Amino acid sequence: VTGFVYTGPIAHAWYQILETVVTTKHRVVGLAVRLLLDALIFSPIAVGGYFTIRTVLECSSDDNDIETVVEQLKSKLSLKYWGAVEASWKFWPAANVLNFSIVPVPFRVLYNNGLSIFWNTYLTHLNGQRLERVVDARQSLPDFPKGHVVEEPCSC
Repeated sequence: VTGFVYTGPIAHAWYQILETVVTTKHRVVGLAVRLLLDALIFSPIAVGGYFTIRTVLECSSDDNDIETVVEQLKSKLSLKYWGAVEASWKFWPAANVLNFSIVPVPFRVLYNNGLSIFWNTYLTHLNGQRLERVVDARQSLPDFPKGHVVEEPCSC
């Protein structure tokens, strides 16, 4: 559902925007600019949107009020967002080197959708992790602020 409602349409729009914005004829410069724009603009938006859509879909089925959904989204984003964005910076640049240099423009969304099966499997796994496990993992990191208390997540 998330791919049909969100990921597919924004990927299609994003590739159209990239082709409109990046007009250089120099292949290497065009590739570098597309990779940079994709990593710095599209990935953070796509990851945030994914968690938002999933949270709304998951919480709306439990008859939760809007405040509960918003609190769940805040918890999820604060604990999982940056890890997912960093993972996207490891996965997508390698995939997009091929996409932006070899795959013809009309087939780029199709190529992206094929790889999105693997990427969305990872995001689904991350989304499905219990927030308590994520909190425990984050608190064990050496750069986690000592004495910082993480609020209990909502339960939708």
